[in-house]
Amino acid sequence: MYKILVLLTLFGAKYVESQEKINIDVFYERAKKNFDFVENQLGPTWNDIKDYVNLNLVPFGKSAIFNGGTSVQCQHGQRECEGNRVMSCALHKIQDPSTAVHFVKCYMNRFIRYARRDRQEFGESCVTKAGLNWNLDVKQCYESQLGTRLQLNAENQTNTYQPDFIPTIVYNKVFDQGLQDESLYNFKSTACTLIKKQYPQAC
Repeated sequence: MYKILVLLTLFGAKYVESQEKINIDVFYERAKKNFDFVENQLGPTWNDIKDYVNLNLVPFGKSAIFNGGTSVQCQHGQRECEGNRVMSCALHKIQDPSTAVHFVKCYMNRFIRYARRDRQEFGESCVTKAGLNWNLDVKQCYESQLGTRLQLNAENQTNTYQPDFIPTIVYNKVFDQGLQDESLYNFKSTACTLIKKQYPQAC
């Protein structure tokens, strides 16, 4: 019986590998309604869908970059700009999507709770939990041109869809307002409906 279960598990893994995964892009910023989506929708759903999706987290939102990156304006002020840049730097280093989801959830939670504190003071513990070093992996990036390039890239990705609302969730690189509206309140059902078209055994 044990051998049969092992074979079924291996077969399932190979089946997923042989199929094209669903692409999910999440365009977000440090505002509370974005944390609510991560906390109540993406976070609880992730373990059920992680084997079937390519997840791309883009921390930029309704920001704007001027003069090649020397000036950034964010919808909710400078602290939001700082948070977006920190997340860009950390996500650049994080290779595992599950770690990325947990990091964003942790960081945004602490940002909302301790927004008046120094960005290192509230952010370092989340960076450490993600297996990164604050000074080497985040601070150096944040203070360098790499941090600027990452935010410029986030801006380019976001502007591809010109979102009216943040967070915006895009499936397979095509924005759909109906899927967007459903995702904000029932992300699991929305994602699983699309996933099941290719992976009937999923969710």
